[in-house]
Order: sequence, then C-alpha cells, then structure tokens
Amino acid sequence: ARRMNYIFDDSAHKDLPLSPGRRCEDGTCCDACSRNIFPTFLLENESNMQTFPELASFTFNELQTCSSATILQFTRMVERVRRTMAHEYGLDLSTILPLQAYSRKYVAGTTQQGGGGGEGDFVTLHTDEATHSGYHYSCVIYLSTQGEDFEGEDFVFNDPKDDDDEESDETNENELPILSLEDEIRRTGRKLTPFHPTRGAAVIFSSGWENMHEVEKITSGVRYAVPCFFTTCPVPEAAYDQMVVGKPKSDEDIADDWLHLLLAHRQETPQEAVGRVKELLMKWHYMCAPLSQH
Repeated sequence: ARRMNYIFDDSAHKDLPLSPGRRCEDGTCCDACSRNIFPTFLLENESNMQTFPELASFTFNELQTCSSATILQFTRMVERVRRTMAHEYGLDLSTILPLQAYSRKYVAGTTQQGGGGGEGDFVTLHTDEATHSGYHYSCVIYLSTQGEDFEGEDFVFNDPKDDDDEESDETNENELPILSLEDEIRRTGRKLTPFHPTRGAAVIFSSGWENMHEVEKITSGVRYAVPCFFTTCPVPEAAYDQMVVGKPKSDEDIADDWLHLLLAHRQETPQEAVGRVKELLMKWHYMCAPLSQH
C-alpha cells in the first residue's frame, strides 16, 4: 500500500511504489517544487548538544523527563521550518502543519529496526510522499558535522541525467573511480547531488517524485539529525469538536494548551501520549500564531 505506518524499517523504502508527478493528496500545495539548502539555519547555541543534550533522542511522545528548555527549543526549530516553508512556497501559514518530527541517531555498523527514531547507518533511495501520502514538504536539520563527528553519510538527491550531464560524464570517464556493480546500477542514467552535513544546516524540499533522495552509509562516528515532515491536508472541524478543549479562543486558552500538550511533564501510557501528540499537531498553528492569525 502506498500509505504506510510511521513504524517501518529503512529497508522497507525499496518496496514502496513510486509514480511520477506531485500528488499532494487531499492537500493544498502550491504548484512550485524546489529544494533549498540553508548552511546556517540554526545558530551555534541553538544546535549545541551540550546545552540541549536531550535533542539527541527527542520525540514529542516522551516528554515526562525532558527539560522544558529542550522542549521549547525543539518546538522553536519545527516552527521555524514551518514558517520558512510557508514563505518559500507562498502558502498561507495556517494551511501547513507538522505531521511528524523527531531526532534521529545514525551509527556506523547498525541497522535500523522499528521506526523512524531507531538507529541505522543509511537510508535507501525513496521519496517522502511515497512513504506517507500526507507528507507534502520535508526538512532535515543537522546536529552534527561531517568530518568532525562522523565520516561518510552524504545526503544525496537522485535525479535523471539530462543531455549535458551525459556529455560531461563521457569527458570525465577516465577520472571516475572503479564502482561496485550495485553502485553502477544506482548511478546509471542518474545525476547524484550530494550535500555534506554540518551542524546547524538544514535541507528543505517538496516531498514528491521531484526530490528522490537517500542517505549514504556512515562509515565511522555518530550523526544526529532532525527529520520533520509537513502536510497541507486540512484538519476536519469535527476533529476539534471531539477534543475535550477545542480551538483556543483566548491567550489563556493558548497558554493552557502549551502546558497540557507540551510542558506538563506527566506520566502517560503510550496510548495517552499518541492522543496528546495528535492533538498537539492539529492545534500547532493555533498554539504558535497570535489570535489575529487564527
């Protein structure tokens, strides 16, 4: 099935069906597609793992023992991405919401098991919209620097070659390294555009076929990153009606939502945590924008 659970292994990406074109199923995406690299999306102090050590394994589902400073910093990061996407793609800010965001640890010599937050040493070629039909815009924020914290593991966009690329390849054929059969198959007819991760950088792109990508294998060290995915699918009004407290109507309501959904530090069952995070993501715009923009 094209729609998949959040919990699946990296190796499952290869089984996802891919179809050309931008689907934006049930959403309100703009016509534009792009990819953007921001070398200094976060300031030095914002991505400091000593200041915010819990960024190494952050998830909205487990906040009981997480410091308020880290929760607020992670929320600020996701909101900055959301506002950057709204600006880049000309979207009304209220129409774009986070659907998934978490910290991810990549460790040399490991294989991911059991979901997006698990350790692994690579991510196979895929498109995010094929992973989940609600993923319309994607981002990866980097908390580690290649060459200092780890080796290998470029983030690579994988595109069809055009005629100019083919001519360039013929000219440089004698300079190419000897490749394995697997790499030859991967590269044939394709143009690979690598990005070398540095701490505080971010890659933001539209999530469809136009931005097929992969993460090459990490060869040593540990890399931390924050993948986040956004949707333009509107939240049904009935979903707010089913909440104990629906849309906030005052600044006091917004403050209550921040306390209840992010900063309560209470013990929860997994089911309670899932319900809280679902409500958080649906209310995200109302919590992060002034009443005048609701």
